[in-house]
Amino acid sequence: MKQITTTLALMLFITFTLTTLKSHAMERKKVEKIAVIKYSLETKMSTMLTDVGTNASDIAVKANELGLEITGPQIWQYAGSDGKDDTPFTLDICLPIKEAKGNPGKFSFDVLPEYNCVSEIHKGPWNKLSNTYEKMMGEMTRKSIIPKWTCREVYINCDFENQENCITEVQMETY
Repeated sequence: MKQITTTLALMLFITFTLTTLKSHAMERKKVEKIAVIKYSLETKMSTMLTDVGTNASDIAVKANELGLEITGPQIWQYAGSDGKDDTPFTLDICLPIKEAKGNPGKFSFDVLPEYNCVSEIHKGPWNKLSNTYEKMMGEMTRKSIIPKWTCREVYINCDFENQENCITEVQMETY
């Protein structure tokens, strides 16, 4: 119970800190490497939510079972996705942790590498994320920034009851 309380307190602190920052336009940044517990799957945009099933919530349960210290919000990493419904890609559902320990079962431990990207904060429902991606791609084209085909969504604040309150950082890897 103490681990769950600590985890919730950390997530609330991160949410408060990031939501009190003023909104910013797309920026270039480097994300440091990060230890995670993750679930990987091959999927398509058209079947992704069905394919994911309960694994996005199960990963937090497993982290708590193992007594892992969660260090940030969940990250979904897309490799090889072009945004089209039927293009297969790899999806990694990642939960940042302080250190790997114990048997992760169907999940695995990994370290996401250092990541050079452009970043934009999306506020609102996830079904509008494509607008943020389109805006970012337009700005990247204007600035001659070349994307790689890996992107991440960092789920800073998730409100399943009122998605207008959701805050998601979209990160697109660049050369």
